[in-house]
Order: sequence, then C-alpha cells, then structure tokens
Amino acid sequence: MKNTMFKIQVLPVILVILLAACKTEIPQNTEKTNKLPVLYPDYTDLTIPPNIAPLNFLIKEKGEKYIVRFTPENGKPVVINSKSPAIKIKTGDWKRMLSENRGKELKVDVFVSENGNWKQFNTFTQQISNDEIDSYLSYRLINSAYVLWFEMGIYQRNLENFEQDVIIQNKSVGGGCVNCHSLSRNNPEKFMFHIRAKFPGTVIYNKGKIEKVETKTDFTLASAAYGNWHPDGKHIAFSVNKINQNFHVFKDQSNEVTDKYSDLVVYDTENKTLTTSPAVSTRSRENLPEWSADGKTLYYIAAPEAVDDSARMITRYSLMKIPYDVDTKIWGQPDTVISASQTGKSITFPRTSPDGKFIAFCMTEYGYFTIHHKKSDIFLFDIEKQQIVNPEGLNSTETDSYHSWSSNGRWLIFSSRRMDGVHTRTFIAHIDQSGKAGKPFVLPQENPEFYTDYLLNFNRPEMMTGKITVSPQQIRDAAREAASPVSFDPDVNIDALSGASKIRSNKK
Repeated sequence: MKNTMFKIQVLPVILVILLAACKTEIPQNTEKTNKLPVLYPDYTDLTIPPNIAPLNFLIKEKGEKYIVRFTPENGKPVVINSKSPAIKIKTGDWKRMLSENRGKELKVDVFVSENGNWKQFNTFTQQISNDEIDSYLSYRLINSAYVLWFEMGIYQRNLENFEQDVIIQNKSVGGGCVNCHSLSRNNPEKFMFHIRAKFPGTVIYNKGKIEKVETKTDFTLASAAYGNWHPDGKHIAFSVNKINQNFHVFKDQSNEVTDKYSDLVVYDTENKTLTTSPAVSTRSRENLPEWSADGKTLYYIAAPEAVDDSARMITRYSLMKIPYDVDTKIWGQPDTVISASQTGKSITFPRTSPDGKFIAFCMTEYGYFTIHHKKSDIFLFDIEKQQIVNPEGLNSTETDSYHSWSSNGRWLIFSSRRMDGVHTRTFIAHIDQSGKAGKPFVLPQENPEFYTDYLLNFNRPEMMTGKITVSPQQIRDAAREAASPVSFDPDVNIDALSGASKIRSNKK
C-alpha cells in the first residue's frame, strides 16, 4: 500500500519534469547577424498557398544546435528544437497555422548555436495567400539526359502532403516512351498521353472510359504529338511533327530537339475524326497548339519552312492565332500575335490563363524545345493591353521552361534548372490579377535534403484539381491493347491542302 501511494505521489512530479525538459526555450542572449539565414531550398520571403505541404528545409549555417520559431498572426507559435540542420515541420502544426492565417503573414526566426554561442538571423516571412492551389500535380520523371528510357514514368503528387502515386511507368509497356500528357482544364477525369516505340498510340481517359487510338492517317504526316484540350472537353488540338533530336557541342547545351515539318490538327474524341485547314497545314512549321480560355481561338507557334538542317535547328518561332469553331468546323485566318522578327527571339509553349487575361510563354534565342536552353525565360502576354510583361523575380540565370496554370489562374508551375544548372525541378509562383509574380519556390519534399542527390528530372508539370483515380493497372492494360484507327474528316477538301500534310503523305 505504501509503495502504491509513493507511485501516485511521484508520478505528477515526473510528468512536470518531463514537460519542462520538452519545452523549447528561445535563447535570450544572442548575437544578431543582421542577415537572412541560408536555407536549402530557399523558402525565405515567399507567397504560399494556404493548402501547400510543409516547406521543410535545411539550415546551411554552421552549428551544433538549431531552433526555428514560426509565429503566425493568429494562433500559437510553433517552435522546433533540433540537433540537425534538417528542419521538418509537423503536418498538423503546419496545416493549423495556414488554415487560421489565410491572407496573413507567417514570421520565421532561425537561431543557430556554434560552440555554445547562439546567433539569431533576420526574421523572414511567408505570406499565406487566400488563393488555394490545385490539390494535385502530374509530371514525368525521366533521367537528366532525356535520352535513355530505362526509367521513365508519369506520376501524380498530392500538393497538400508528400504522397506520390504512379499513373503509368514505361516498364509496364515494354520500356517504350510515355510522354506529352495533357489534361482538360486541370480535370483529372479527362487526360491523355502518348506511347512511342513499344505499343505506340495515344491513350485517352475521358470520364471513366479509357481507350487507345492511332492518330496517324493517310492525310497527316505523323501521329499526334503536342496536345491541348478544348474547354468543351471533347476536342483536342494536336501538332503532327517530324521531330529530330540532335547532339552537338554548343556552350551550355548539348541537345536540341527540332521539327523538320509540323502541322496542326483537331481531334474529335466522340466521333474519332481528325480535321485541319490549309491555313495551319502549310510549308511553315505550325506547332504547340493552345486554346483560348473561351475556346474560340487557337493559339500556336510557327516558323518558316526548314529548307536545310541549319534552318531547321537555328530558327525562331512567332506566336500566332486563328479563329476556329469546333461545332461548325469553320476556320478563320491566321494572325500574328508576337512576331519573332520584332523581338529577335523565339516564342514557344504558349499557355493561356483560365481568366483569359494572359498567355504565359517561353522566349529564347532560337528553337522551341527550351528545356535544353539555358537562356530560356518565362514571360506573360497581356491580351487586353497587347503587350509583353516580364514578371520581375520569376526567372533565373538558368533554364526556366515548361509551365502550366492552376485552375483559378493564381499559381504558375514551371520547370527550372536554377538549383544546380543540370536537373529540372518544379517551381511554384503566385501570379496576381495584374500579372505580378511572387518569388518562386521549389516543390516541397518531406526530406529537406531530397534535391541534393535526386537524379531524375521533373518534366512537363501539369496541375490537377484532384487525383486521377483510374488505376495504373487499368491504364497499363489499355496501353498494351492495339490502337484503334481514327478517320480523317471527309468534309476537308484534300486537294486544298497545298501545304505539308498532303505533299508529304504522298511521299511515304
């Protein structure tokens, strides 16, 4: 009985001691450094979505102990005491701070102890936006050389946590190339991708139905390549290209992807027919179609005919547009939006914002496949003002390339090599209604040191409003089936196609 009473009396004392030991005290006597801490990744002074996963980071300051204090405007501070420079934020604490502080600031203080002396770095902030980001992201993972296919796949990542799931891996289709995935306005119920080499064809998933089609016809020069869904979710604009990949010795670049020929077509997913117009199937190279937000206009890029290998590789593309009515299949006349001759640069990868205000695009010295171009930068075209906007702080001295919009138009995700100049990583930036960009930040990972030794590239990031729920096994099974042929629109006057498609299809 006495022993039992002793335990009962001592237990509260032990709990008090343990709680006191667990409590993190903020150092009182610190040396003020008057500088921001060096973090990896750099998550200082950002605008972040209120539903993003924790921004874990590595403190790149010499020390033995580390304390990080997160102070929201609403709610209690969160303090992390660590003997490691790798700072991991508890998901529950992070979500609470973000949910309670939309539109407000989160202040972050970093303390580092070296030889028993504490240093305090300048406070930095993370502005929590009211604008949510789409909850999922899809991307292709591929080796850094973009050549070998032994390890390639399309994956989806939950942006609100760190979960990554397979959409399709190329080992399930005989090691073929899986590429050019595209969604209908960020809708995970409507997506497509191509398979090259083994089991070739285009796999289309549309509201529970999955099928594989062969888009090459007797009147088109190749199978469909780069695609963009019409807002109606029924039509997809494609380029059809003869693509070359060249390896050479240029400073800061060893690989160049070019198209020798390129036309545009529109695919009707319900009737399984392709149509085109002489206006977008010419000797010039029409490429990378992109629908306007209202679906009435098709934007694309175009370059002069490739009369020789030099013209094929070292060429500049202009941004073009052409009216098209998907219901009546009536085309208008092409018009130049941004002229390469005026900018002295090449325009590529146009992507229209959901509100119809902007076209995000890449501009580089030449060519269109900018992932290999160190001088590639991302710009906005203000459609109403008809002027190019250079979003301050968005670009870097390394490659900044392929991009996509969130469904609300407030977030731009893009590919960049700014972290090491070699590997392509996915970056996120807030874009306000005037086109002003927030400081970009890399896709957060659970392990703060993830990007230091991860060798695969994140390719063609596309935001999604939810998760693709069809299983990888279902996609694999559909991908391994024989592709169903599509028909060429009988209403198109074949003799009127004086451009590339008609002439080259007769040469095969």
